[in-house]
Amino acid sequence: MKRRLRRFLLVGALVTFADLSLLITVGIWSNANWYLAAVVSLVLSAAFSFLMHKRVTFNDDVYSLIDHQPLAFIKAVTPALVADFLVFAGLVLIVDPGIFGVVAIKAGSVMAASFVRFVTYRRVLFAAVRQEQMQVSVPTEILQHEKELSIVIPAFQAELVIGETVKKISEATNKYDAEIIVVDDGSDDLTSVEARQAGANLVIKLDKNLGKGAAVRAGMSAASGRFCIFTDADLAYPAKQILSVAEELEKGWDIVVGNRRHPDSYQIVQASSTREVGSLCFNILTWFVLLGGYRDTQCGLKGFSSVAAEKIFSRSIIDGFGFDVEMFHLGERLHLTLKEIPVVIENGQGTTVKLLRDATRMLRDVFIVRRLSALGGYHLSKVDDE
Repeated sequence: MKRRLRRFLLVGALVTFADLSLLITVGIWSNANWYLAAVVSLVLSAAFSFLMHKRVTFNDDVYSLIDHQPLAFIKAVTPALVADFLVFAGLVLIVDPGIFGVVAIKAGSVMAASFVRFVTYRRVLFAAVRQEQMQVSVPTEILQHEKELSIVIPAFQAELVIGETVKKISEATNKYDAEIIVVDDGSDDLTSVEARQAGANLVIKLDKNLGKGAAVRAGMSAASGRFCIFTDADLAYPAKQILSVAEELEKGWDIVVGNRRHPDSYQIVQASSTREVGSLCFNILTWFVLLGGYRDTQCGLKGFSSVAAEKIFSRSIIDGFGFDVEMFHLGERLHLTLKEIPVVIENGQGTTVKLLRDATRMLRDVFIVRRLSALGGYHLSKVDDE
């Protein structure tokens, strides 16, 4: 991870040095025609930057967007180049500097361009990523699995609701050869006992409370279904909606997620203001990590093909509520297709979400995902995938 960061910093330093050197060299050669010098240095250094990041910084990352979406990358950075030139040219027109003044002005134009690059890069890639995710293809080969469908239910202190949840899901999915996996996330009540008595096919008891992400990961690791779906223990979404997710997965989507903000979603019971505020805060935080522009990352109903589940959950490390963000991020990096579907929201009362505590943890998890991704910590290199 640190090696990639060093390469990124090294390439950035080389490109900056090349840009400034070309600017001064062409400026002197052209008798202080700094406008011509700025154009030449920007074009050549931009090309140099693209090639160096492609061949050095991300040369071992088979999922790099600079390699997978080169036209989108070029489209994203072009406004930054324009901003760099306009700020530089404007300041030169006002100041009419010497060599040292040019260096100072260039520093200012680079700062302005960096801000523009950050904004436009994300806006362009928002569209590019979503377009790629919508290109679903029906699989030509169906792998053999023990079960058609695996339903994972992460549960904590859920003895009052887990039994009814298991029964409702079993009834709703009886048309499939399905298995229900309950993961007791270190509860000190009778959650595990109630789940077994209600007919869960497998109950996994974690030694201590690790978080929803750890519970879902444990359940997905044990799942044997062709399709793997997880839903909340309080059954905030009717059990029959699992069928809607399964039907979309059968069409060939890698990931299918519920979207509470979908135009066709509706609520049977109004969510509490705390839950609404928490959901809004979580989605704002995701903008710093995700490119897909999702309106709802925290919906507790998500499904995966078995291949997608293995790719994602074998790499994921976040144990808390931030695991949803990590899941979306890995889906983007792995170039998996994704479908958002409307949901009916019943908003069960068994939730253990606490706004302030979980918002703080979510913020921490978001920055962990961002840092790990930037440093190559998700094992997306050619070596790791051989």
